[in-house]
Amino acid sequence: MTGPAALDQTRKISFFEGALLCVTLIVATKFCTLPSVLSAAAGSKAVWVAALLTLAELVTAFFALRTARLGGLSALPMPRGVKTVVYGIFALFFTLKLTAFSREAGTYYALSLFENAPVLPVTALLLIACAVVARKGFVAAARMAEVYAWLFLFVFLFVVIFTRSEGDLFNALGMFNPDFSGFGKGLLSGAGWFGDSAVLCFLDLKETPETPRAKRRIAFAAALFCFLMITVFFAVFISAYGDAAKMTDYVFIKLSAFKANADELGSADWPVIILWAIVTTSYLVLVLLSGKESLRGLTGKEGKILPSSLLCGAALIFSAFFLDEEGAYQNFMTKTASVFCILAATLTCILGAYSIAKEKGGKSETRD
Repeated sequence: MTGPAALDQTRKISFFEGALLCVTLIVATKFCTLPSVLSAAAGSKAVWVAALLTLAELVTAFFALRTARLGGLSALPMPRGVKTVVYGIFALFFTLKLTAFSREAGTYYALSLFENAPVLPVTALLLIACAVVARKGFVAAARMAEVYAWLFLFVFLFVVIFTRSEGDLFNALGMFNPDFSGFGKGLLSGAGWFGDSAVLCFLDLKETPETPRAKRRIAFAAALFCFLMITVFFAVFISAYGDAAKMTDYVFIKLSAFKANADELGSADWPVIILWAIVTTSYLVLVLLSGKESLRGLTGKEGKILPSSLLCGAALIFSAFFLDEEGAYQNFMTKTASVFCILAATLTCILGAYSIAKEKGGKSETRD
């Protein structure tokens, strides 16, 4: 099968797989550089900022899933001019997301794993790997999620059972201080790491095998897991590092090696590194796929290789020109990316509300 029908088939996944992808989108980018940024802006109130931003992300995910239930953005009956604007905004948004997070992941690999290797070549290799996986569409990302979901549980249980943190719980008591002076700044600074649920608008969940009751249970479990995972992580992070939290990047990796019993049992950093690499690669694949869908809707042209090449090339060019200076990445995320993430989240909610109205209108016509 070739042509539009073949491309559309790659967006058809089950609701359970869609929930796993939603979890990936929400948790993947929140555990590395975001904790230090929020701590610098809001201090110990970073826990509450992360909780509120996560709730906003879950609301965005709800509206995005409503669009997916109607077959995705491409299936929405909208004027061509409006759709062109929507696709254009999303294409730019996903390009910026691909630029930012491939740079973040590439920097970690280059400086921490490969001992000061050049960042851009490592980032280019990462994007090439993501482009290869993205050729198979959202179905491939969904199958990956089904596998690493169990790997995640294994690594999480490994960390909990065999290691213990050296952190001081008294460091986390500051979150209950009535002074919320940095709260607003934290919300604006951290917004750039959110808005990823817009990806769900491009899925096709119109005909899934799960019953409505099963879907509600799956959605509730996924939402609860995301919220608890992020808020508990930030609480542990603040208690472990205290005043040094704002100076600690790549926390998800470092925290797993920050153990009192490392001499006897070893640390959990390598299992966590492997898991983080899988999850972040899946996240980048999802962003790349959504960017491809946006370009396809914007231009009306199909293709598997050219859109990926354009997006990855643009990400590398943006990274080289705008993120190569020290401190440029954080400045980009807390200013430029935050604006586009808020715009994308707002647009996703508008599309979701429109989808709900269309769905109700369709049911009314069927009854008549």
